[in-house]
Parts: sequence; structure tokens; C-alpha cells
Amino acid sequence: ERRRLVVGISHHLVGADLADILKRMSETDPSLVIELRIETSRVLLSAYDAGELDAAIVLRIDRRRGDGEIMMEEPFGWMGAPDFRHTSGEPLRLAAQSAPCSVRSAAIAALDGAGIPWTEAFVGGGVATIGAAISAGLAIGALIRRVAPAGSIDLGPRLGLPKMQDAEVMLHSSLTDTRARSALRTLGAAFRAGAV
Repeated sequence: ERRRLVVGISHHLVGADLADILKRMSETDPSLVIELRIETSRVLLSAYDAGELDAAIVLRIDRRRGDGEIMMEEPFGWMGAPDFRHTSGEPLRLAAQSAPCSVRSAAIAALDGAGIPWTEAFVGGGVATIGAAISAGLAIGALIRRVAPAGSIDLGPRLGLPKMQDAEVMLHSSLTDTRARSALRTLGAAFRAGAV
């Protein structure tokens, strides 16, 4: 019997390891039909609350929310191209998503809190576009290290940038059937295996 599992994953968590994650899920249950939605954590939580998703894997954006389980913590870095140049005394060039984005807000708050002037150099629509701007050397961006573009490095220490708080990755699901729970366990294990 084929079973459809509708899962939403925050785009901040989707990197080059997505193919490996999907492969592990398929090997565990080849008859499982996976419907995957990639969106912001806010949008996915709203869809989960509306009953449109079987599960949502998101960054914790509301510490008051009591449901969900912590899957893992992911470290953020100030990711940039190794040859990124920042001239002392000039605002730091930042690549981020448009507001409202919890990662954007956290990055700006960290820079403002440390008294580091910054300027918006690139506004993207997802981690892939932010990664492209980083790889092109246009700016640096606050990204989870695991999903940062290949070849990028954490420039935080070199530029004296404040450490950002690690992201809590939350799993929200109310599934009770055995096959679906097993698939979610496989998904969680695959995510943890890909974590740096």
C-alpha cells in the first residue's frame, strides 16, 4: 500500500545533502510517496497548523511555542568567499533574505548589538540565491554551515563578527501510524547524519 507523506522543510535547512536524505528515506520505504515543500519556517508552521502538512522541520522561531521536538542544533556562521574583501571603516556588505526572516533579523541584531555598521548588498529569495551572492564575493551572509555554498568559509573570526546563537531544528508532527513515524525517524536520522 502506497502512503503519501507531506513534509515541509525550512529552506534554511536544505543543502546539497538533500539527495542523500531522500535516498535514505526511499531505501527505508520504497512505497512511500514523499511530497516535499520548501518554504520559510513561518509559512511551514502555518501550513502545519492548518493541517496541510504531516510534518514540518523548521528553525525554532517562537520559543513560547510548546509543541515539537528538538532534532538537533545547527551552528550559524558568517559565510563568505575566501577572497571576500572588506575595507576597514566601511559598512559590512550583507546578503540576506527579505523581511520578515528570522535569520535576517538575528543577523542584523547581532551586528547592531556589536556596533558593526552594515549595508544591504544583496536580497535573495532563498538560501540558494544567498549562497550564489556569497560565492560571487558580493557579500557575506549568516547561514547554517552545513548548507553554505561549497568553498565558502566562516569569515566571522577574521572580521571580528559576533557569534550567532546556534539554531534549534524542530520537528513538528502529530502522525501516529507506524509507517509514517518510521519514515520521520529515518528523515531525522538522515538530517543528523548530514549535520556538521
